[in-house]
Amino acid sequence: MEWIQTLLISGLCIPSFCADYRQHCLIETPKSWSDAQSYCRERGYDLATIDDMGAIEPLLALNADRAHDELWIGLHYGGPERWQWSLADKDFYQEGERDYRNFKGELPGFRFTLQYNSKWYNHGNPEKHVFVCYDGNRQGGGRYVLVREGKTWIDAQVYCRRRHTDLVSIRNSTENQAVAEASGGDYVWTGLFKEAWYWSDGRYSSLRLWDHHAVVGNFPQSCAVMTSHISGRWSQRSCHELHPFLCTCTRKWVLKVKVHSEDGQELNDPAMKTAILKQTQQLLNVASLSNHHKIAWKTNSDGQVFTKEQCQEEDGDI
Repeated sequence: MEWIQTLLISGLCIPSFCADYRQHCLIETPKSWSDAQSYCRERGYDLATIDDMGAIEPLLALNADRAHDELWIGLHYGGPERWQWSLADKDFYQEGERDYRNFKGELPGFRFTLQYNSKWYNHGNPEKHVFVCYDGNRQGGGRYVLVREGKTWIDAQVYCRRRHTDLVSIRNSTENQAVAEASGGDYVWTGLFKEAWYWSDGRYSSLRLWDHHAVVGNFPQSCAVMTSHISGRWSQRSCHELHPFLCTCTRKWVLKVKVHSEDGQELNDPAMKTAILKQTQQLLNVASLSNHHKIAWKTNSDGQVFTKEQCQEEDGDI
């Protein structure tokens, strides 16, 4: 007699993929950052991760009629420090390109990077230097735009984002040489910066939109707020302060499917569950969904994944 096993799969739709129906929720009850994080997570969400500039305007629109001065987002001090590029677009980098470095030497405590004669040096934000912007709308060497106006690193970042794409990223030795040629022999700011800030949901996003008047440092118990004025810039606050907050409302589905087992195999065997899960993942790969869904077993009340259902016998079956 044939038995039917019931398989439950939970799928998580990651918001950056579901751009057309990505949801953010504004929770107006002021809470500390950790209490806001717990509130979002208890409902299957998390504090908002912001991974592209296009997300800022919809977030500001949520607060347009409420005018809360500051809203918690998911960014918080987490340590350890790590180097990141100002240009956060994940599609801009191939594997390993985020990690290209050409430092001549690193000085402790300095978080921003200058290039000079193809070598890199880290310095502090208060210093003013000329800088190179990257413009994704141009071709070839024209993508590297030298701005001969001395600015701090953060002000240079603001300038590049307003007029071009961002401060320049350097992904390999060829680009490093191209930026050196564009610099005209000057020390120039690049987009590489070092900090110890992480997103609550663990996703990688190097996007930072700090207010250029804010003093931002790597201090424990520090969390980020988005201000409600038109730019939506961010500031550092004590995580114990009380603010309204933004959740990224990811969508979760539980799919119920049936697996036919005619040879008496025990599908709750760990090896069998792993094999079926792997096969399901391969189907998602074929559908080009593997980067946008996470699948896992949903356990029943008896601690098992599968339950047995006896097939209804058709007329003439024994």
